[in-house]
Amino acid sequence: MARTANASPYLTLDRYRQLMNIPLCAFNGVENPNETLLGCDNIWTQWEREMIAQALADAEGMLAEHLRYWLGVRFLQDQGHSYTNPIVLDYGHIVGAGIEAQTAVTPSASDFTVDPATITVAQSDFSGGTSEIQIIETSSGLEIYPDKVTSVGANYVIEIDQCKLVEWDDLETQIDPIDYDAAFPAATWLKLADLTIYRHYLDTSDQAIVEFGPNCQLVLCGSACAGTSQDGCVYVIDPTISKVRVQLADYSSGTGTWTFASPLITQCHPDDKVTVNYQAGHLPPNWEQAVRRLAHTYMDVTPCGCNLFKMIVNRDQKEPSVLTAERINCPLGMMDGAWFAWTWIGNNQHVRAFMLG
Repeated sequence: MARTANASPYLTLDRYRQLMNIPLCAFNGVENPNETLLGCDNIWTQWEREMIAQALADAEGMLAEHLRYWLGVRFLQDQGHSYTNPIVLDYGHIVGAGIEAQTAVTPSASDFTVDPATITVAQSDFSGGTSEIQIIETSSGLEIYPDKVTSVGANYVIEIDQCKLVEWDDLETQIDPIDYDAAFPAATWLKLADLTIYRHYLDTSDQAIVEFGPNCQLVLCGSACAGTSQDGCVYVIDPTISKVRVQLADYSSGTGTWTFASPLITQCHPDDKVTVNYQAGHLPPNWEQAVRRLAHTYMDVTPCGCNLFKMIVNRDQKEPSVLTAERINCPLGMMDGAWFAWTWIGNNQHVRAFMLG
């Protein structure tokens, strides 16, 4: 995608660009004479993309706080709770327990002399399907999202528009538009050697750690103030509200399975704490519109987009001349975009009493 160093919203800049009808190359800082601009001939700069990404990420965080679940699947690590089974985790719609993991994959073929560029990888390297494909610019560590992934025989063919493959150093220092050069790979364009392809997945070998406080009557329970700990695995009782049970267990890397653990520490204080690693998230209807409209209210400066873009942002930043009590007390602000997001939350959030049930 259009890369940013400071924020990585789930509503990617690529998707935001599509929703706002901004030309692809122009949005990525490239002046392409072959691109149909549809009246939006502004060439975006990196600071504008950074501002959009930060506003989108801030909006997603605020919505998650009120929804009690994240929009889109996220990796949530070291989430602390009192160790009382069952446990309702902080964010709903759990997918599974574990930590974020990456495994490098070697492509079998590529072609960066065409637009879009293509990369071919074996399907067998991605047991969870195309959602596990991750492409990273090696020098910057920033992710590039493919435009299309097609299943061809036993392979996946990944397509990436060349306007998204400008080197980060050139984007970061960009002042003038970057010239499109159809003689790929051009000097300022990334090549396969500049990228690392990963399988990005949920590693279920690290799910939870139960910590037991010290017990002066049982030496085996740790020193005076250190306590001790035991690994645990997570059983999901209700995925919607992320209600789970954490079982003391040991993981075998050889078999990839968990087995019950009965350590002597079970005689220590039973209700101390547990940290849980898990993946959770959900996409209710119209989530993109809620994120986008709320994000527009967080923009201190409107980017130099075309008139249609500015009209949409101005609509969301407008405050009515007469405010009702509900609008004045809206936790997200008084702008129209914030009010839309707040009414949308009311139709899609978990009721807190239900979350605690």
